[in-house]
Amino acid sequence: MLSIKNWSISTRLLLAFLLVLAPFVGFVSIAGLHFGAIMHSYIRIQEDATVDLKRTSDVMAAADGLLLATEDYLASRGSQEQQRVIGYVTHLHEAFRILGTTRFEGADERRLFDAAKDMAPRMEVLGREIVEPAPFPYTREISAKVARLTKVHDHVDTTLHQLMDIHIREIDDAMRHVSDVGRQVIFVTFVTLAVSALGAVTISVPLAHWLSRPIRAIAQGSRRLAEGDLSQRVETTGGGELGEAAQAFNEMAQRLERSAIENTALYGAARQRAERIAAVNRLTKIISASLDIGAVYETFAAELKRFIPYARMGIVIAEKSGVRFALFQLVGHRLNAVPIGMVWSNVRGTGIEWVMSHRRPHFERDLAKARRFVEDGALLKEGVRSTVRLPLIATGQVIGVLFLDDVEPDRYSEHDLELLIPLGEQLAIAIENSRLHSEMERKVEERTETLRETQAQLIQSGKLAAVGTLAAGVAHELNQPLMIIRGYAQELLTDERVASEEIRDDLRRIEAQTTRMAAIINHLRDFSRESKGRREVTDLNRLVREALAFLGQQLKAHDVVVVQELDPALPTVWVDPLQIEQVLLNLITNARDAMESTGMGAITIRTDVVSGSRVALSVTDTGPGIPEEIRTRIFDPFFTTKEVGKGTGLGLSICHGIIEEHGGALIMESSVADGRGARFTMILPQAVLDETTGERT
Repeated sequence: MLSIKNWSISTRLLLAFLLVLAPFVGFVSIAGLHFGAIMHSYIRIQEDATVDLKRTSDVMAAADGLLLATEDYLASRGSQEQQRVIGYVTHLHEAFRILGTTRFEGADERRLFDAAKDMAPRMEVLGREIVEPAPFPYTREISAKVARLTKVHDHVDTTLHQLMDIHIREIDDAMRHVSDVGRQVIFVTFVTLAVSALGAVTISVPLAHWLSRPIRAIAQGSRRLAEGDLSQRVETTGGGELGEAAQAFNEMAQRLERSAIENTALYGAARQRAERIAAVNRLTKIISASLDIGAVYETFAAELKRFIPYARMGIVIAEKSGVRFALFQLVGHRLNAVPIGMVWSNVRGTGIEWVMSHRRPHFERDLAKARRFVEDGALLKEGVRSTVRLPLIATGQVIGVLFLDDVEPDRYSEHDLELLIPLGEQLAIAIENSRLHSEMERKVEERTETLRETQAQLIQSGKLAAVGTLAAGVAHELNQPLMIIRGYAQELLTDERVASEEIRDDLRRIEAQTTRMAAIINHLRDFSRESKGRREVTDLNRLVREALAFLGQQLKAHDVVVVQELDPALPTVWVDPLQIEQVLLNLITNARDAMESTGMGAITIRTDVVSGSRVALSVTDTGPGIPEEIRTRIFDPFFTTKEVGKGTGLGLSICHGIIEEHGGALIMESSVADGRGARFTMILPQAVLDETTGERT
């Protein structure tokens, strides 16, 4: 037996329809057949009356047209009006013929039609006679015919109007009967509907509950589905449309649940990607915040760890000798630290070498399962399980490698590279900019130092030139009167007439002071270059030995030990030996005087070759050194630290000028040994062989 559960919804609805509407349909059908027959009869009567009315109206229109046409003809006598009269005659004849085919039900209708029918031929004859030619005199005869035609027309018109009134009454009676029948039908239908509705209510409540049970289940499942319970399913027992609807609902819920899971995953991935993009922007700002990448590295490392885990991170910079660990960050204490600045000279076969040569990143999920590079074994022993290495490329060149190590396997994947690759590009640019900035600062510092030295030399040269001009003038003006005073003093000392010893003592003091003043004038002449020397090929070692022989007794008297470090293969120089010896004697004397307050001391004199084609001679003492505040003035004219009467302040200025005139340099250094002592080094060019003359110059 077929179960009701398996019935389709159309079957259930059909059954409900039959149960509810069957009595109503039966009663209405019987009543409808009865009232339909009555309605049909009255409608047929109405239609017949309407046809008769139209036919009668046509006859009246033809009669009216005939009368009007004859009047027009009499007025114009035209052929066109004549044809109209004939046409209306024909039309009247045809209209009467059609009216005659009507089946008249009442005696009055037949009587009126017969009366009109008798008059119609007379109208036709009169119409034709009026338009036919007649012999003279014809006017009176035609007028009589028109009068008769008018009379006949009026009789026909009156008769037909009576006939039309009868037809109109028939139509009204039929419509009234139809309306009465309609009201009866409505009343009967209403009563039948009320009885059927009462029965339908009684049957439909349990029937609706039975019909809507599977639909309610689907609706309840839909509400729960809309509330977010994507696991909601409905029972699919039974077949038909309801079973298919339940199955479709379950499939829709399953698709929604699967789509929700996929959307959740996509949302998570999109959110993670957005967070990584934001992280790249933040890290890029951190990197570009300073040209000193080391100053922002710690902040960069901490921010990076929020998105990519690591236990150790660092940056190595490529150099000619290998790779240098420039920056380093250690998280926790599970891995060893790498010394900053350590150079790894042999990188052949390492992951760093592979990344730099292939110019692309590399990551290892688990070093315990794969060891590709020579350092992987050592990293594994250290505790590293996963690692990633990223090349740092700037201006088309690999300048270094960023590496991350972690103690957990499977830490790194392609998703991490999506974040690291743009960061590596920014890091490379920042490192290159930092290097260029440091290089620029170094060059600026070098240029500044060179400019400072050049400026100092220009200032010194200006001072020397000004003082030299002054010294030349002073020497020239004082030399002649001084020689006269000295000559008179010497002449008086030889004069026997000067017998007073007291006067002779005064003359000797005058001679001594004029001699001292002559020495000062000679110094001024040397300073102003008025005394021209003669240059020749000279051995500096020989000048050192001669100067020490000249000052040997004085140095011993002051307990000064002299150490000679002379290069036996020292090249010769092209100088004025007297001027260079004067410089050497001045430097040795100054060194002796500097150690006078400390007791015993040592002077070291050294000669050697510097810068390929230049020779250096240095004098070093063990005195207290030169205070920093006077080092910039040490070569100024008339500047001295000695007591009044013990120095003119021109010695080092003259020495500086002599060495510069020879194309060399005089360099001062202080605190050269344990914060004490001073060293003066003269640098002179070697003697060059002139190929044309064969002589050294």
